[in-house]
Amino acid sequence: MSIQRKIISNTLAHLGGKIGGTVLGLLTVALMTRYLGPEGYGKFTTVLSFLQMFAILAGFGLPITLAKLIAREGANERQLLANAFALRLVSGLAIFIIAPLVGWLFPYPAEIKLGIMVGALSFLGLTLHELLVAVFQKHLATWKIAIVEVAGRTVLLAGTAWAIFADRGLIAIVGALAAGNLLQFGLSFLLARRITPIGLAFEWSIWRDIFSESWPIGVAVIFNLIYLKGDIILLSTLRTQAEVGLYGAAYKVLDVVTVIPYIFMGLVLPLMSAAWSRGDREDFNRKFSLAFDALSLLALPLMFGAFAVSGDLITFVAGAEFTTAGSLLAVLMVGGFAVFWHALYSNALVAMGQQKRMVLFYALNAAISIGLYLWLIPKIGGLGAALVTAFSELFIAVTVTIIVTSITGFAPRLTQLGKVLAASLIMFGAVSAVSAQHVLWRILFGVLVYAGLLALIRGLPTKSLRTIFSRAH
Repeated sequence: MSIQRKIISNTLAHLGGKIGGTVLGLLTVALMTRYLGPEGYGKFTTVLSFLQMFAILAGFGLPITLAKLIAREGANERQLLANAFALRLVSGLAIFIIAPLVGWLFPYPAEIKLGIMVGALSFLGLTLHELLVAVFQKHLATWKIAIVEVAGRTVLLAGTAWAIFADRGLIAIVGALAAGNLLQFGLSFLLARRITPIGLAFEWSIWRDIFSESWPIGVAVIFNLIYLKGDIILLSTLRTQAEVGLYGAAYKVLDVVTVIPYIFMGLVLPLMSAAWSRGDREDFNRKFSLAFDALSLLALPLMFGAFAVSGDLITFVAGAEFTTAGSLLAVLMVGGFAVFWHALYSNALVAMGQQKRMVLFYALNAAISIGLYLWLIPKIGGLGAALVTAFSELFIAVTVTIIVTSITGFAPRLTQLGKVLAASLIMFGAVSAVSAQHVLWRILFGVLVYAGLLALIRGLPTKSLRTIFSRAH
């Protein structure tokens, strides 16, 4: 099988796995929200967000850095992986031992603090799994990631169903989450070992090299952490857990959507990095342009589609008690659109080795966002958090675009973007006009209208997109 076909087949398999995992995840959320209600789901969201905050901190840019380093020509993959794995294990152990201790300092109910303790070390396994993803990406075996993630989601769904059937409450559901995380790590470790040996290495010179590559990303991650998780953490301390539950349900739908650009860019990043490192600016800009077209095909219709169905979608997923979260989802989807945009340009910056240029802007964004969170959350609760989240994502997307454009001179094809925008707006109007229909029929109708319009105006660049990997090495 050619490299191009192998990449396409792996992308489709990974996407299929993500779709399967997403369905399982939404079923799990549907069970949780109906069993726990807004307040109980708010507690679960607080536990999850608190631990995700430490997981992001533990990441410190290592997965992206490792993917970039092992993609370089002549790289010693085994040595780099062993050192990165040891570095992640040591730092992760320290961070996730501290996490429950920090949790006890927050003004949370005892149930939330216990949930943080139950879930803590499983998130170390999840961060190690994220590191191993770089191996699957390099060897074009991302279908294995799909297997691992679907298995983890299946365990979470089964464990949640059991906890609800046995009426074991929040802590049992957190235990199911921990079991799913640990299974994901165990399976990814076994599958990755079949590709390349995985050991532990403590070569300080290699650690220093990895750190020198990852620290700009890591510092940016810390600042991102403030505006990505600051909303729920501040909401959980300044407002009620019921409000956290409503916001968390809306954010869960956003999480489902924003995983798409990172799957795609995880595959494109090594190719862009290789093109830039060999000085082939033409190939770099070509892949950049086609990636822009591919992501715009999804980002705009997802945002406008969410505007049309947000209330009904939240009700369908989470239940009638969560209907008011529809307005939060509509606002958050503006941020979701910006995530697509940001994912493309930030990965391009990493491919060029210029990620240090963004550190100051991430710090500025974090400072502005925290100030806005502290101003708006006490006044308008979840709506304030959603507005600031959307603003912060747009701010960082615009900033990284300016920096990348100044280096590459890249400009997107506005004709193609205009076609996508026009089709998205018409689709929004069509879906809004059938508001009396069931939300799933409305979504299907919107997809058909959008795809039909793009085909009619020749806005589906299928031939171009098939060539994105044609010069992969």
